[in-house]
Amino acid sequence: MTERAVVGTGRGARRPLIGVTGFVQPYENMAAGVLPVIGARSADVFAVQEAGGIAVVLPPTDDPGSIERLLDTLDGFLFTGGRDVDPAHYGEAVLNDTVVVSPERDAFELPLIRAAVDRDMPVLAVCRGCQVLGVALGGSLWQDVPTQLSDPQVHWQKAPRDHTTHSVTLKPETLLHRVLNVGDTLDLEVNTFHHQAIKKVPPTLVPTAYAPDGCLEGVEAPSKRFVVGVQWHPEFLAPGYEVHRRLFEALVAASST
Repeated sequence: MTERAVVGTGRGARRPLIGVTGFVQPYENMAAGVLPVIGARSADVFAVQEAGGIAVVLPPTDDPGSIERLLDTLDGFLFTGGRDVDPAHYGEAVLNDTVVVSPERDAFELPLIRAAVDRDMPVLAVCRGCQVLGVALGGSLWQDVPTQLSDPQVHWQKAPRDHTTHSVTLKPETLLHRVLNVGDTLDLEVNTFHHQAIKKVPPTLVPTAYAPDGCLEGVEAPSKRFVVGVQWHPEFLAPGYEVHRRLFEALVAASST
């Protein structure tokens, strides 16, 4: 991969450090005798690198001092996909056995994203990350879209991850619409790998995109420089679709100033 110059002011002369939230690969998903691994998907790392940033994979931690140090050190954050946010964080019991929680990620990512937004640090939140953003700021989730939405479309595609399978409708005059740079077009083709989505939007966020079945696919914080959440996975689409690559370029640009 080639390095790209990052245009900006102040710290823009250097490539920004982008924290990429990681996960623990649990025993049950590992081959016999192989220890768990802490890491991040290569697509998330490569998307940040190709956009001009330096990706720093962040192992989950619930230590407040470590979280504070990360906030002091990094320039921006990519909150990545993964397992479900525990419904206890928005005052609900687990709905059914499709809800598989990730307590170590919740303990790390909820306070991290809340503090990053408070500090007005650039944040791109993808899939689970979008849900973390909503819950951290006071919202709630549809725990299982297929059973809770009336007449839902398929939100977990069988096609490869780098293929688009349904459209979302963008709200005009939003940061998301401007970043994607699609002109007067409001429909965007995306991929889809989720069974949860934001239900109650917290007051500090506004909706920016919807699927045809009404499922919320994007949010942003209009009072902040760059806080954007999307429900699809642009990291898998970025290599082949410039429009999705622009999300990561915008994150890096915002983190460079």
